Amino acid sequence: MKYTYTMINGKELKLRLTSGECIEIENITKKSILEYVQEESMTMMCTLLRYMIKEIDGEEKKNFSFKNAQELFDELVDSGMTLKQILMDIIYETLVISGFLEKEDWEEMKTAQTNASKRVQKKAVEKLNEI
Repeated sequence: MKYTYTMINGKELKLRLTSGECIEIENITKKSILEYVQEESMTMMCTLLRYMIKEIDGEEKKNFSFKNAQELFDELVDSGMTLKQILMDIIYETLVISGFLEKEDWEEMKTAQTNASKRVQKKAVEKLNEI
């Protein structure tokens, strides 16, 4: 099964991470895949996009390079996504579909992230109102 993400421009991405790809990433980084994802770095995101992308608009992508992944990342940003959205809506969702993360755990993580963001926004508004 592949995770399908449709960009604002209608481009359809199909993503999945296989066990072999995961092992390759772990051997390179010397970290488990879940430890690596928690870094939330540009290198991590582009590396995972490189390995995860399987099709773009129905065209199979067997030799998707790191440079291709950087270009895709930039295209996602140009379409209005933020780094956080790419991480949450693409990277983590693909990890769930690929069996590296339990859906229930991911749902709890999303809820916690949303609640934390709301608390930060509320505090920022309170500080601005103090000025």
